[in-house]
Amino acid sequence: MANITNVVIACFDEEIKKITRKGFSSLFGENQVKVCNSIAELGEWIQDKSNIAIIFDKYFLGYVISYELLRLRFINKNFLTYFVDKGNVAHYFGMRIHLIGADGFIPNIEDSDAFKKSIKQVQSGVKVYPSDIQRSFDEDDYLLDKTYIDEVSIPEMHIGLFTSLGLSQKEISWNVGLCCSTVSEYTRKLRRKIGYSKPGDWDLLFKSFLTNLSGDFYDYKS
Repeated sequence: MANITNVVIACFDEEIKKITRKGFSSLFGENQVKVCNSIAELGEWIQDKSNIAIIFDKYFLGYVISYELLRLRFINKNFLTYFVDKGNVAHYFGMRIHLIGADGFIPNIEDSDAFKKSIKQVQSGVKVYPSDIQRSFDEDDYLLDKTYIDEVSIPEMHIGLFTSLGLSQKEISWNVGLCCSTVSEYTRKLRRKIGYSKPGDWDLLFKSFLTNLSGDFYDYKS
């Protein structure tokens, strides 16, 4: 792919969206940066476009990221995908999106100088990953962490949705038909997979899930 000329900001967290938009607009120009608020809107906008990068946060695509990326690539396979996040607590999340083929993961976007450097790498269309994540895959060490970086399973997603509704572990256990200890284990794995850092993560993921649930994917191709 040639140098990136267009950027789509697909972030659900408002603070991440603001930082990301400001950073990319400063380099690409405001006219080359588009903000999308749902998967349906994103699918409509990327049809037949080339030299484009989509910038996601960990909330926008919900729980099962690989499935949503597959649906988007049915519309247009000619785009690059990068994920951004505040802080540096989402190491396993970064490994997870590396495993499913995302083009980059940029943490610590509050660091303006480091973020600007990463944005220039995105503009060049290269992979952008923290050195420790890239090293883990280059040396096959990621295999030791597979249980935490495989895609989110259906039981894990169900547990995440029930957690976001404020249900207790005992209530979740009853709803999903699993014992409390199994629910606890799934929750521990899910927290690492989604880059969990605060209780509000469940709420944002749930709101993103509901926002995108109403979109009709097949309308993109009409």
